[in-house]
Amino acid sequence: MTELKGLAGASGCVDAVAVVLSAQKLDLERRPVADGEAEVAVLEAARGRYRQSLAALRAEAGEESETGKIFFAYGEILDDPVFFAGVAKLIREELVCASFAVEQKRAETEALFAGMDDAYLKERANDINNVCNELMAELQGIVKGDPFARAEGERLVVFAEDLTPADTVRLDKRRLAGMVTEKGGVTSHTVILAKALGIPAVVGLRGALGQVATGDGVLVDGADGRVVLRPDDATRAEFVHRVRRDEELKALHRACRCEPATTRDGLAIRVNVNAGDKESVEDFAASCAGCDGVGLFRTEFLYMDHDDYPDEEAQYAVYAKMAEQLEGRELIIRTLDIGGDKQLGYMDMPQEMNPFLGYRAIRLCLDRTEMFKTQLRAILRAGAKGDVKVMFPMIVTLEELLRAKELLAEAAAELAAKGVEHNPNIPVGVMIETPAAALLSDQLAKHVSFFSIGSNDLIQYTTATDRMNEKVSYLYQPCNISVLRFIKMVCENAKREGVQVGICGEVASEVELIPLWAALGVDELSVAPALVGQTKYTLGRFSAAEARRQLEGLLDTGLIDEVKTTLARLSATE
Repeated sequence: MTELKGLAGASGCVDAVAVVLSAQKLDLERRPVADGEAEVAVLEAARGRYRQSLAALRAEAGEESETGKIFFAYGEILDDPVFFAGVAKLIREELVCASFAVEQKRAETEALFAGMDDAYLKERANDINNVCNELMAELQGIVKGDPFARAEGERLVVFAEDLTPADTVRLDKRRLAGMVTEKGGVTSHTVILAKALGIPAVVGLRGALGQVATGDGVLVDGADGRVVLRPDDATRAEFVHRVRRDEELKALHRACRCEPATTRDGLAIRVNVNAGDKESVEDFAASCAGCDGVGLFRTEFLYMDHDDYPDEEAQYAVYAKMAEQLEGRELIIRTLDIGGDKQLGYMDMPQEMNPFLGYRAIRLCLDRTEMFKTQLRAILRAGAKGDVKVMFPMIVTLEELLRAKELLAEAAAELAAKGVEHNPNIPVGVMIETPAAALLSDQLAKHVSFFSIGSNDLIQYTTATDRMNEKVSYLYQPCNISVLRFIKMVCENAKREGVQVGICGEVASEVELIPLWAALGVDELSVAPALVGQTKYTLGRFSAAEARRQLEGLLDTGLIDEVKTTLARLSATE
């Protein structure tokens, strides 16, 4: 028996059989060609075939499914004129084969992304790698089939160095019970797809392929990032009990999804969902069932879906539709958080040494005021359709907030002058995602209606840690005392001014932390749609007053493990 530990990807437990997916062997040699134009034609023909393959895969997966959206994004990469113009230029100038040219440009792009600090964009570099590898396989005539075709067993866990969405679609979903990869982080497409399929996933499990063989019995605990190879009878029996308990708990979560979110002593805490792209509007009724609203709508994806700045009407159509579908529930729209590390060709952004600390979010918007006011007008107009609120990201000074509010007032005046229906008194909030904002929260609270704590960035900025960097990811701790003290400070400053406080990062739904948020006075938790029931169930299991009593003085300690132990004990006894 061998036990391995990776990164917790998608939760769930499964007792199954391993199937090892071998990496494809591509020919990456520099091979000369006699006719550059003829080789470019070969490249274009392969792109055409791969384009058709992506369309078929997207149709098979479902146009609006998470997997279908990924294939759409792959198509966008495949149609990138700048990238493939560079490939064609290399073929023509150096008379090299198309596979080598694609590989050279892929490696250059990977090196560029490697210097970025944004975890999301690092994962998107994997998308480019996947598209290039699939295209090179097409160029070399490599045909892929279902890796489960010769495997025995009805519940199979696929082990791979990495999994592309195309790899996943080829798997027999009736038999696919889990995923384990050596590469990837918690925002990888392996995790996204596993969550969409409702199966466990463990990622970043280095060296796993050298220890597992097809046909081995395996136990996978996605929530714990734990994999047991060739388990003994005692370990399997214990694990089966956990699987049964996990299924019973999921049933309880489903039952709580549409119930009011209150603690045992009657404290009401709103449970909202996060929304990330235009497609989320299409499935809005299902994803928002049972929630109290949208705690974070990330508008940057609207800009990524366009070849030019989206105009006021295009943005208004999306915001208004969401507001109407919520039927009076709140919709918190975050203004554009893009720039520096999120490159869009039409924005003509500067190259930066450290883009995560650079020209982005509110800094970009306050510099490009017409672009900003276009978005603000669309949000103000949507405010007439429902309970819409506007939220400014990456605020680090009071001057930034006041200037943003000035531009919001100007946008409202422009609409009023034209007689356009809008809400001139739309509630304003800010993201608390930096130590600067937390320390300034006493002053910021005098000028807003609500705070939303972006815990992912707050943890990263406070601990100076890239959570996708495996060498330092152990420092990325939600229970870091400095982080928790910042959140406590923000809650106290907000309450003095009558300001509401929400949390929209991943920690909002962490079971052991929810009693702490209630004890600190958090009013709203914004979580992934799939976690609404779990969050409500957790809130209903404890008394907020008792949590405050037991957690009093908790942050006076300096040790993370002491905080974890206390929170685990509270969760276990409630």
